[in-house]
Amino acid sequence: MTKVFSVLGDSISTFEDVIPRGWRVYYAGDLRAETGVCEVVDTWWMQVIEHFKGKLVANASFSGSLVEGSGFPAASSDERVRALGGSKRGGHGTCAAPERPDAVLVFIGINDYGWGGACAQTLAHGNALPAFEQVRQAGDPVAPGAVGPEAPARFGQAYQDMLAKIRHEFPRAEVWCVTLVPGRVRGEAQSTFAYNLRGAAIDEYNEAIRQAAANAGCKVADIAAFGLEYEASDGTHPTSLGMRQIAAMTIAAMEGLAADSAPETWPMALSAEDAWRAERPCVDRACVACEHRVSTANPWYLVCGRQIRSSHPEFDPYL
Repeated sequence: MTKVFSVLGDSISTFEDVIPRGWRVYYAGDLRAETGVCEVVDTWWMQVIEHFKGKLVANASFSGSLVEGSGFPAASSDERVRALGGSKRGGHGTCAAPERPDAVLVFIGINDYGWGGACAQTLAHGNALPAFEQVRQAGDPVAPGAVGPEAPARFGQAYQDMLAKIRHEFPRAEVWCVTLVPGRVRGEAQSTFAYNLRGAAIDEYNEAIRQAAANAGCKVADIAAFGLEYEASDGTHPTSLGMRQIAAMTIAAMEGLAADSAPETWPMALSAEDAWRAERPCVDRACVACEHRVSTANPWYLVCGRQIRSSHPEFDPYL
């Protein structure tokens, strides 16, 4: 019997004409050619589904969305969770009962880490705000700054709320929570990821994911444990190679391979050339306050600019 999958994510998991109509999508138009993610089979999630000989029921991803938030499009909203159920067509074009997934792939949280929370996204006039936050917008946008230890805790609670809703709506589905991994700007030989972007390290967000999954009785595809990075066009959005790297890590984690296993032996093998080891440039300061910070086209995202300024002059230093 074919296993059916649904996907819940942010821009990294969107694709044109696959997510619900009207939802914000990243991989569309010219960006498909620019990133090399030209067809749905190039996405990380479709490669995972095909590995397990499954089929897609629904992709409920929304570009720019956080887990945290007061309503849609936050991933913890009822609308996002309900969208994980696909629709079967009944006779004469009528809608029959929704097709329920056997497994849900959840890969979301990088925007929570990037903004530092829903409040910062609101103050900055982000483009994926719940309606309540849109009403509250006033004055000029405020660039997100440093956050305290409460930010990962809020994220963890929102993530747990999201999982509770998924478990309630689809009690028989196997839910896989994919941890967050760093992206590396395309063309760079060393890490460009801001590991401590706003004073709360990416590790804290991944620990929140693990704890929320444990509390909700869900599984964890702990791809962060492999200690690898993926190729990203701007440091965030995967290229076709980056999608393959994420897919390979996810499959290996779902298959139960050890964190120290050799990527070239994985079910979806990564060559030594494509298995990029994550090497943190520093560990003791918030990247947002660092003199090496560099902004990208992404409104919240900063990268480590120790080697990036010469090779990517389009990125703006100190912003």
